[in-house]
Amino acid sequence: MTTTILEVRRISRRFGGLVALHDLSFNVSRGEIVGLIGPNGAGKTTAFNVITGTQPPTAGKVIFQGKDISGGPPSRVVVDGLARTFQSTSTYPDLTVAGNIYRGMLSHISGSLVGLLVGRCDRGISMERVSDEIDRILRMTGLQPWRDALAGNLPYGVQKILGIAVALAASPKMLLLDEPAAGLNHEECKGLTTLLRRLRDEHGLTLLLVEHHMALVMELCHRIVVLVQGEKIAEGTPEEIRQNEAVIEAYLGAPEYAHA
Repeated sequence: MTTTILEVRRISRRFGGLVALHDLSFNVSRGEIVGLIGPNGAGKTTAFNVITGTQPPTAGKVIFQGKDISGGPPSRVVVDGLARTFQSTSTYPDLTVAGNIYRGMLSHISGSLVGLLVGRCDRGISMERVSDEIDRILRMTGLQPWRDALAGNLPYGVQKILGIAVALAASPKMLLLDEPAAGLNHEECKGLTTLLRRLRDEHGLTLLLVEHHMALVMELCHRIVVLVQGEKIAEGTPEEIRQNEAVIEAYLGAPEYAHA
């Protein structure tokens, strides 16, 4: 029996006269990997912003683990167990990889992972316990060899993985990834696919990703939601989306996507 972890209920988002999202609804079950795809300007990042509390919905609700989290604030949404990455790398270039993960923990210190580790920080931070947690996240993401390297000196692909590691520092139940494969080469995309599948299979994470890399989406996702001009035009398995004429016409277009 599947359990719904995220419910997006008829959310709309307007910016003045511009309708960025209109009446969007979909659910994500615990342990699923769901893709949110569509052409540029379809409203995908706006949907992420509304889901994570960065922007309030003009209408509708976002329910996470049975709780209405509509409108955030983002800090509270993260404490509730929902974390995200961003399109561009959002790390501190002058800090080490371990230091970036530590900053990720500190940014959610009130009532979250670090607070739990150190008794809500009333007696100061137990660095040994925090260091153990950093090492755990390094192992999860395969970043152990880079532990003491400055983030700004990392190859771009490793910086993208570090962004995921920083999000994992909040100990989320669900992770939203905004174009995690952007700028990656073929081998890096293969490594990313392996990592995301392992986060789901071995660590129980639920994943929702916005992505333009269709081969990755089709290989990785259990279900796909398609947006065009702020509205959902289709939802289904990768095979169903490949064969959906409306999706092919509005977005996929190229024959290699339709028959991939």
